[in-house]
Amino acid sequence: MLNNDEYKPLIVNKQNRYDNNCKNNNNQRSSSRLEWAEASWNRLFYLLTWWWINPIILLGYKRPLIDEDLDNLPHIDKCCTLLNKLSRYNWQESTTLKIIIKAFWKQSLLIGLLLLPRMTVRIGKSLIIRNIVFYIKNYQILSLSITTGYLYAIALLICTLIEVCILHYFVFQSSRIGLQIRNVLTSIIYKHALSINIVSFQKTTTAKIINLIAHDATKFEHLNTSIHYIWAAPLEALVVFIILCWIIKPLFVLIGYSISIILTSLQIFFSRKFSRYYLSAAIFTDQRIHAFNELIQGYQIIKMYNWEKSMEERILQIRQREFIDIQHAFRLRALNIGSSFLATSLMALSTFGSMWLFDYSLEAANIFTVLSMYNQIRMPVLRYLPPAIEKLSEVWIASKRIDEFMNLPMVQNKTSLTIFSGDVYNAEKGKIIMHNASFSWQDSDVCLSSLNIEIESGKFVGIIGPVGSGKSSLLSAILGEMILNHGQLNINNSSFSYVSQSSWILPDTLRSNILFGKPFHEQRYLTIIRACCLDVDIETFGPSRDLTARISLVRALYTDADIYLLDDPLASVDPKVARHIYEQCIGPNSLLSKKTRLLVTYQIQFLSESHLIIVLANGHIQTQGRFDQLSIQHENIDQIETTNFDQETVSDSILDIRRSTIDNQSIVSDEKSLSDTTSWSTWYSLIAGSSLNWFRFYLVIIFLIAGEVFYDVSNYWLSQWSKESYINQQYQLMNVYIYLGLSLTTVIIALIRVHYFFNLILNGSNQLHNTMLTGLLYTSIQFYESNPSGRILNRVSKDQKVIDEQLGIILFDAIQSLLMTIGSIVIIGIVNWWVLLLLIPLVPIFWILSHIYLKTSRQLKRMESITRSPVYTHFSSSLNGLVTIRAFKVEDDFLQSLTNKIDANRRSYIILIASYIWLGFYLDLMATFFSFVTAILSITLRDQLNPAYVALSLSYSINMTVLFQWGIRQLLESETLMTSAERINEYARLSPEEDEGGQKRLIKTSPDWPTSGIIEFRNYSFRYRSDLKLALKNINLNIASNEKIGIIGRTGSGKSSLFQALFRFINRSMTDGEILIDHVDISRITLKHLRSHLSVIPQQPFLFSGTLRYNLDP
Repeated sequence: MLNNDEYKPLIVNKQNRYDNNCKNNNNQRSSSRLEWAEASWNRLFYLLTWWWINPIILLGYKRPLIDEDLDNLPHIDKCCTLLNKLSRYNWQESTTLKIIIKAFWKQSLLIGLLLLPRMTVRIGKSLIIRNIVFYIKNYQILSLSITTGYLYAIALLICTLIEVCILHYFVFQSSRIGLQIRNVLTSIIYKHALSINIVSFQKTTTAKIINLIAHDATKFEHLNTSIHYIWAAPLEALVVFIILCWIIKPLFVLIGYSISIILTSLQIFFSRKFSRYYLSAAIFTDQRIHAFNELIQGYQIIKMYNWEKSMEERILQIRQREFIDIQHAFRLRALNIGSSFLATSLMALSTFGSMWLFDYSLEAANIFTVLSMYNQIRMPVLRYLPPAIEKLSEVWIASKRIDEFMNLPMVQNKTSLTIFSGDVYNAEKGKIIMHNASFSWQDSDVCLSSLNIEIESGKFVGIIGPVGSGKSSLLSAILGEMILNHGQLNINNSSFSYVSQSSWILPDTLRSNILFGKPFHEQRYLTIIRACCLDVDIETFGPSRDLTARISLVRALYTDADIYLLDDPLASVDPKVARHIYEQCIGPNSLLSKKTRLLVTYQIQFLSESHLIIVLANGHIQTQGRFDQLSIQHENIDQIETTNFDQETVSDSILDIRRSTIDNQSIVSDEKSLSDTTSWSTWYSLIAGSSLNWFRFYLVIIFLIAGEVFYDVSNYWLSQWSKESYINQQYQLMNVYIYLGLSLTTVIIALIRVHYFFNLILNGSNQLHNTMLTGLLYTSIQFYESNPSGRILNRVSKDQKVIDEQLGIILFDAIQSLLMTIGSIVIIGIVNWWVLLLLIPLVPIFWILSHIYLKTSRQLKRMESITRSPVYTHFSSSLNGLVTIRAFKVEDDFLQSLTNKIDANRRSYIILIASYIWLGFYLDLMATFFSFVTAILSITLRDQLNPAYVALSLSYSINMTVLFQWGIRQLLESETLMTSAERINEYARLSPEEDEGGQKRLIKTSPDWPTSGIIEFRNYSFRYRSDLKLALKNINLNIASNEKIGIIGRTGSGKSSLFQALFRFINRSMTDGEILIDHVDISRITLKHLRSHLSVIPQQPFLFSGTLRYNLDP
């Protein structure tokens, strides 16, 4: 017997426990390198040059990174800090968007203001180039010294360095704020999910809730990196417009800007359109994830009934509708991206064409200053502004979806159910009083009515009644899960321990499931395990419903509580084990003899020693009394209708959770960290899987290169045209026709190539999804038993979304930027080949930087992906056990566990972002040096170079500063994003179930096989895993035709394992012997043929969403 003294070490003060844990974690943390760099202005150099991230980057290059190598998450980025920051806001009375704005607007604005000095130096660079060109053209006339030219070059260098430092710091800090918003939204959504009532789940699904954190919360993160361009881009365009009006006539600037305005308007229009397509696609995404969720949870049913093909067709139909919307969205997005590239060509064509028509001289210094400034506003106005507006509309939609969830009703505060009278404060804990109480799951439709119950502390109470009489609902009412419509319920602030009828366990170790956050006490732990007969059966640990039920019971006993609510825990065990558990755990001489116990059961024999029996019928108390009193009233208490298995239950498990394993050994396998490089097979699966064949793939490459060639040649021809005399500029029409033809060809190719490219990637993405679905459907059930649902859902949701929506855009952006960089180098080399000598030292430096970065970033990306899965797993598993979590009052513990998992994931994520910035910063320094040397050589060789060509080369060189690092970063980012494709491709290549037995050949049976139903086991043995004992050992059994056979045995004896063997769920390598049906060895026929001719009523029933007809035969 366990007395209160033994419980004392386990008592935890739960008041403000989450806040206290948060404070303790903060006090114990060691400062990260980022926090160290931000702590003092003296360390600004380390911060702006990204020196603080060097140790991790270099360590990842030297050896594989492990979790201990990563810095602790800075205090301001931790979930507990962010939750405390937002705790003062009422999410039910305001909208998500308003709360986020109130909480983060100050720090976001301070970061956004950095765009002002960046804008200043960007404009300054174009003006400096104009001065350099004027200097080269007029230095002899004005008698200017070479020092003046070098000062211009130094000024260009300083402006570029300032821009580089500001840009990368802005990107990192805005990404960091976005990450904070995403973190706190995930935590808030989870916190609310723990408090919503069971009925609210009728209005949502687990897949939808997971979608909120996987997709909708991420929208806020993505918006924060671009939202400032909504005001900064128009401001920069206005300033550039004013300066250009000073350089050339305002009319010509207006004509060029009119093209920009038209293109921007079209992009905003298209953005709104494809936002609608994304919203429509999101609906189908929810449905698809929900269908995958059901596949994961109902895999045994699907396998047993041979429903793989039906489930595949169902998910493919949903995917097809989702994919159509994604395709429509990307067609419009292709127009947006294409127009942003061709904007400079069209603006230049319209401006310089109008200058030619109005007989205005095309001076090199002016036209390339104009071209440089057009290029300058192209990115913020046409590349950043429309997506920012698009993301803002997506956040608006995401906010509404989150608001809809946050407004779902919560469970009643349990203190509101407690009626305190004058003497109640002195009442003994463990006492339950109901006075004329009525309860319902919703505001109407009363389920329990007029209940009058008084249960003294330490009493043993049995609850019986027919199916649907309200037994489980009564326990839920006591727990506060139901609405108290009338009367009073007094629980005297008692604590509860609860065993649900639908057993729920965590996808974790046996010990973790039992301790449930409590301290470990070995003697108590072993005593309770023995009392529940768990010490014997965990050695085989096969799939057993009663095993999970007993784990739930052990958890309940290990917890110190005043009241124990036990919902039919003895139903799934054999009579011998049931008797042992009753005597050791529930009865008058058991471990809980001093505790209040309410036992729902159909096994009347266990209630003879109870202090009170409550008989329910149709939601009210039919009678109550002691066992002997009820026996006299009914002559035989067994006459009370209790014979049917009770299907009326509060579903503590919306999903079926993976079972846990022996003590500290988990059945959940560790997620694999894939190879350091994305395999060519993954690229092949993505590209060759497309409906576009390899010929079209090469055609896309040709168009990509051709578009850049025509763009560069048009600009080169413009410089050729500008160096002509005024007379030749105006009257040699061939120059005009060639420039017009080159510009229009550039426009046409730009639109064609982006359309073909996106089709290539999207079709490949869809093919990967479909092969992943096939892999999941036709693999063995051991895969589902060793992989938690959250891990699988992570791949079908987050990873699939990455290759659907991000990979194509980033990869195209990378290719386009790198082609523009190569074009710039070619143009600069043509103008001044001496500059190309810089490539000799710069190329090796670039290779070294990229090699170091790539080796580290791949590890960080995979660490981020691996640490992300536990977040989804914890989220989904928690939703399945809401009633149990609330009954044990461990909501704060689970919230703390989630925030710890989020923080663990964000540790790698924030360093991953910093590594992107690190590479971009140092590549920008290389490009800055290249640009500076180009300016120096242009000034030094001013007598040998034409000013028009100098203007062309310098305008290209300053654009390289952004293009080069951006292209490399995007290319490497696409490489890391290919990790998602690789993870999906891993599931696409899952080994299918064995379709034959060993070396035996398949045979064909008669169409009407089996005709007799004769079953024979010959020396049959198998084990579930190679490290476990045999579950069946040398079984020899003959079942004749038409025989009705009963199979009995103690818990864990192998009853369910016989069915596993009949349906060939076990790998051949784990089996020995033969099973014959109608004299046919079942290992020699296909699984489809075998299972389609067997029928089963499974031990764990599962219903798929849909009609009754669909569940009978989909």
